[in-house]
Amino acid sequence: MRSHGAATRALEFVSSRKDGTTLWVAASLSACRSDDGRLVGFVAVHRDVTDRKLAEAKLRESEARMRALVDASPLGIDIMDLAGHPVFFNPKCVELHGLDLGDAHDRGWTEAIHPDDRARVVSSWYEAAGAKAPWSQTYRFLHRDGRVVWVSGRAAPMFVDGELVGYVGTLEDITPLKQAEADRERLLDAERELRVQAERATRQRDETLAVVAHDLRNFISTILLGVARLERPKLSEDECARRVAVIKRSAEATEHLIRDLLDASRIESGALAIERSRVDFAALFRGAVELMQPRAAELGIVLDYAITEDPLEVSGDRSRLLRVLLNLLDNALKFTPPPGRVSLQARRSGGDVEIAVADTGRGIDAEALPHVFDRYWQAKRTSRAGAGLGLTIAKGIVEAHGGRIWVESTPGRGTVLRFTVPATDERRP
Repeated sequence: MRSHGAATRALEFVSSRKDGTTLWVAASLSACRSDDGRLVGFVAVHRDVTDRKLAEAKLRESEARMRALVDASPLGIDIMDLAGHPVFFNPKCVELHGLDLGDAHDRGWTEAIHPDDRARVVSSWYEAAGAKAPWSQTYRFLHRDGRVVWVSGRAAPMFVDGELVGYVGTLEDITPLKQAEADRERLLDAERELRVQAERATRQRDETLAVVAHDLRNFISTILLGVARLERPKLSEDECARRVAVIKRSAEATEHLIRDLLDASRIESGALAIERSRVDFAALFRGAVELMQPRAAELGIVLDYAITEDPLEVSGDRSRLLRVLLNLLDNALKFTPPPGRVSLQARRSGGDVEIAVADTGRGIDAEALPHVFDRYWQAKRTSRAGAGLGLTIAKGIVEAHGGRIWVESTPGRGTVLRFTVPATDERRP
């Protein structure tokens, strides 16, 4: 008699003991046949596999807990082989670098590392793996969606029977920390820059006030000296006229300086008053050139102006706009060596009138251009070129009219100061 294994059937099921407790049974049933192949019976074997089933259930439960923990982890968790190829990583890793396990096959995950960090990170990984040592680096991922993600990566070697088989690692998103550090650095840089600007402004103010005090003393001394000489007896009419003219010029210069200081203060406080009326820039140009022509001739500089045929009428404060022109012309004449040229130009530009004051002077260095309109700033402090308020006042007046002012300059090729004022709507009655 013989049995045929091919006829054996196996199954597992739950059964009950006499005391009512349950158990897992692994049963196998094999057919028994005679030598001539006839079925003569069956052999049944029952084994108690409750312990194995309980162990398997606990293992599955443990694996489920571990899977849930890994999936919910705020850290990226990965397993790498010795070649640096990913064997497993959790959803957080995908979130950090944008690659699923298929995309990261072999060394594809290194493509997600920021190009500026890639060589350093890969080199350090192989160095650690070669020494069977822990690994840690701070670096960036360039995510598929274009984001830059900062991570702190750590990995520990895994040994089986004393043999290194791979690494298990974590990735911590430190982008907010890096952003906070960058923001802090920007704030520190801004604070340092503000401190430098404040120190520069204080220094320039003190230097300018020294110039102002010196000029005021000179003007007042000239006036007092002229008055003293007028008090002398037996002065000729010509001598009296000369003394009166000197006193008048000194008084006008004093009044001009004081007016500059007051206007600068009003502009800074936002209290500059604008009295609007219709202003024709053609007439304004003629007035400005007439006032500045004697000084230009004295300096050996050609002063001219050109106006397009378009209407150049604006709604503005005539006296203050004239002040802008005079300040810009004064600045241009001051820094244009003879024989040179200063030109006034005006044209329509969209809804504005654009005015340009161009000179053939020495020009302005690039590092000085941002400071041209700063209060108390002067291109050459040693030139005693005045209080340094002319361009500051011009800027304040232009902006109070709703316009803007800027400078264009190349060292050795002259300077152009431009400003705009909104043009009058000609369709209005």
